[in-house]
Amino acid sequence: MVNIGVIGYGIRSGVLIGALGAFEDARLAAVADTNPVARDRASAEHPEIAVFDDYEAMLDSGEVNAVLVETPPATHAACSIEALNRGIHVLSDVPAVHEIPEAQALWDAGKKSKAIYSFGATTNFWAYVDSCLDMKKKGLLGEPFYCEAEYVADLGDLPEITPWRKNYEPIRYCTHSLGPLLKWIDEDLAEISCFSTGSHIHGDPKEDDAMVAIFRTKSGVVVKLLTCFTNSHPAPFHRYVCHGTKGYFEKTQPLAGGECQVLWSTKAVYGMHGLMNLPVTESRPELGGAPGVGEHGGADYLMIKDFLAAIAGEKSPEVDMREALRMTLPGLYALESARAGGALTKVVYPWG
Repeated sequence: MVNIGVIGYGIRSGVLIGALGAFEDARLAAVADTNPVARDRASAEHPEIAVFDDYEAMLDSGEVNAVLVETPPATHAACSIEALNRGIHVLSDVPAVHEIPEAQALWDAGKKSKAIYSFGATTNFWAYVDSCLDMKKKGLLGEPFYCEAEYVADLGDLPEITPWRKNYEPIRYCTHSLGPLLKWIDEDLAEISCFSTGSHIHGDPKEDDAMVAIFRTKSGVVVKLLTCFTNSHPAPFHRYVCHGTKGYFEKTQPLAGGECQVLWSTKAVYGMHGLMNLPVTESRPELGGAPGVGEHGGADYLMIKDFLAAIAGEKSPEVDMREALRMTLPGLYALESARAGGALTKVVYPWG
């Protein structure tokens, strides 16, 4: 039995606790939150669990052997490090770290700990992301030379409900976009140039409506990323594109919302040169009867299933610490570039 503690009792943790109920080998054992209102709600909704006002007290209580880190991003690294130092397994929400120096500290803690570190990159568990990777492995796309991703979602009043989102630079929140692309590219992103639009909608000098980054690997693969959380778009969407030497893949979204569309083409098979529809969505086939568990097309369910399997020693985490930092650090270096007016900036990883 995996006794799970949740650090940060908010909207997102409620979704994951709901998905957790699908597993017989895990149970919610404790919640830690500095907010007394959140603690009262946790006690009312789960009277059988222990509730703490200090997450380190929860880690030291003996009540939990694994944690879900669901605090605001600025504390993800600290919570994860403290848990790893105590040999407690971690499933951290995105991004992995909030500032660049935290990456080395997290990496060192992970190397020393016997506990599992897994990363909550839900987009990496989507079926069409696997479809593109499978096409690449089968030689239908050749080698990627240009990829792009867009994450557009108007936050509306969320910055007031969750204050950490207020003036949170959108390029920091890059993992949902870079995660899938980095599954298709065999290299780390090496250098970046990034620009911000500034604030045109609210006129807030501390707000960035949108940020655009251009990344490049050492071999010359180019990646473009748009993150935009203050806009006039009618529906949120993710878009992913992969240009390969032998083929093309695109996951797009109708402008008015609705079901996604996946398109592809290949020159590797004679007669298949045109653009074709691929009948695949977010939900992986192995979900079976559990597509409604959690959110993100069942990705929450698959993420927890993967975490528990890694704890049991059945496999390595699908998104481990190295992958977590591969998709987090480029956004932080992109922020440095934007602050320097788009200056070309190198990415430094803890592994050298």
